[in-house]
Amino acid sequence: MGAFHALGYVCAMGAAEGLRAVGVSFAGIGWPHDVVDVRTYRPLLKLQMHAGYNKGMYATCTVLAAQQVGLLRDMSDEELAQTLQEGIEARVSSWEQQITSGAGAAGPLAPVLSEYFDMVPLLGNPAMAVYPNGNEMERGTFAGVDIWGRATLITSDGHEVEFSPEQAGIRPA
Repeated sequence: MGAFHALGYVCAMGAAEGLRAVGVSFAGIGWPHDVVDVRTYRPLLKLQMHAGYNKGMYATCTVLAAQQVGLLRDMSDEELAQTLQEGIEARVSSWEQQITSGAGAAGPLAPVLSEYFDMVPLLGNPAMAVYPNGNEMERGTFAGVDIWGRATLITSDGHEVEFSPEQAGIRPA
């Protein structure tokens, strides 16, 4: 069940990869698991995850339209749904194989973390962490994501501030 913590990140990777495979080259990831327009950092899709136990472990990923979804209207709803489903299933299957082979021993994102970095356009740029109510927590440079999915900002005075998605979100500064 501990590895399930990474599913949102992995599903976001799959959704972005699915869109890229059909020509949506501007699909990237907004930490922790939104799919964003890499040119503007505005959300294309939002992913909601739910995991539980009912005669075995399960997880669901619900994909919701967001601000920029109109950019995807070249595809029918059915084509978009199929593209996202195929991308997510392929990425989750690959990640699952890595986890079961022991590649996730250091943490559930370890097997895919470098690829995840490459898909997050805000990494290395000015950003602000915002509380769930929208108030600003901290400003700095979005410096990284660890193997558990926690984000790190480096403030102007050089301090590292680390937080989980439950504590804050990240927006361009």
